[in-house]
Amino acid sequence: MPSSVKILIVDDNETNVEILSEILRYENYEIVVAYDGEYAIELCNEIEIDLVLLDVLLPGINGFEVARILQSNSKTAEIPILFVSALHETKNIVKALDMGAVDYITKPFQEAEILARVRSQLKIRTLEKERNLLLRALKNDLDIAKSNQQNLVSFKFPPSKDYQIHTSYFPMEQVGGDWITYELQPSQDLDILFGDVTGHGVAAAMISLMAIISFKNMTKAFLTPSECLHWLHNNLSPLIETHFISAIYLRYNPQNKLLSYSMAGHHAMVLIREEKIFKLGTKGFCLLMFPQLILDNKDYYLQEKDRLFLFSDGMYEVPDMDENYMGDSIFLEEVKRNCHLSAKEFLASMQLFSLKHGNGIIHDDMTMLVMDIL
Repeated sequence: MPSSVKILIVDDNETNVEILSEILRYENYEIVVAYDGEYAIELCNEIEIDLVLLDVLLPGINGFEVARILQSNSKTAEIPILFVSALHETKNIVKALDMGAVDYITKPFQEAEILARVRSQLKIRTLEKERNLLLRALKNDLDIAKSNQQNLVSFKFPPSKDYQIHTSYFPMEQVGGDWITYELQPSQDLDILFGDVTGHGVAAAMISLMAIISFKNMTKAFLTPSECLHWLHNNLSPLIETHFISAIYLRYNPQNKLLSYSMAGHHAMVLIREEKIFKLGTKGFCLLMFPQLILDNKDYYLQEKDRLFLFSDGMYEVPDMDENYMGDSIFLEEVKRNCHLSAKEFLASMQLFSLKHGNGIIHDDMTMLVMDIL
């Protein structure tokens, strides 16, 4: 072990300290000494200690109390504690282990035993440090991915005198596979792509990002929504083999209030008109599911005060504590009850309803979009 490894010996008996120090210095460990529990705690808080060799019988607070205090402090909780004590009764050993100690050696001890157990705990400590470094690096990567993920769901749409759009996004994990994106064409037609990748986490988020990039690079002006979905399917198929994408592609022409749309394996969206709800859907396979994609394309004329509601299946495929799934019929009943609310209130209410049914547990990415026609 390198000399940077610091071992704290806590014992009020100078002879024991000298013997332990001599054994450990032979292995090139750096030794720190405390003759009472209070000073041991102070040292652990001030310098980086890799292992504590702790006696039970100490002046002032005993070794058990020292272990309890160290374990209760987030700054020192990860320091391994190895008791070295003359108390050899089983109840003392059990108590020490219950206090968070990693090992217990009874006096008189053997040099080989001390070295073997110290080496073992230091190896575990080193592996734990490496694990924590990897976890921190992974968390940093996930934080970056989460930041990029925010670009997958469009929370701000272009201002318009013809419509208002609001969205809601609640991923199951730190990053998810749902997305909403749009493009305002020179003709003022608004294209919206609402997608849901099978699976969760980083892999699904990467595929979502690929779909977004493909959508942004697609020339849409002369293609229908179903042809746009075909283009995405053909563009992504050579790159993705392990996931499917359910998607809604809609185009809204505000001048004529004409909605054109196509669906790739996605459940119907909902039209709310005069507090009545209607399903708008088309037949079609998920993107990337089969080599050949079969899709329909439909047109529908919207009216002033209509509300269009798009949502992922994570909103209604929600189990309760007894594994009873909500289902779309219950979800749509709640939609009807809340359709009089403003868009923001409506989204918040639907989010809360799904979370309550699932006892606050997110079982899938939960994504919604509301488009109010003005």
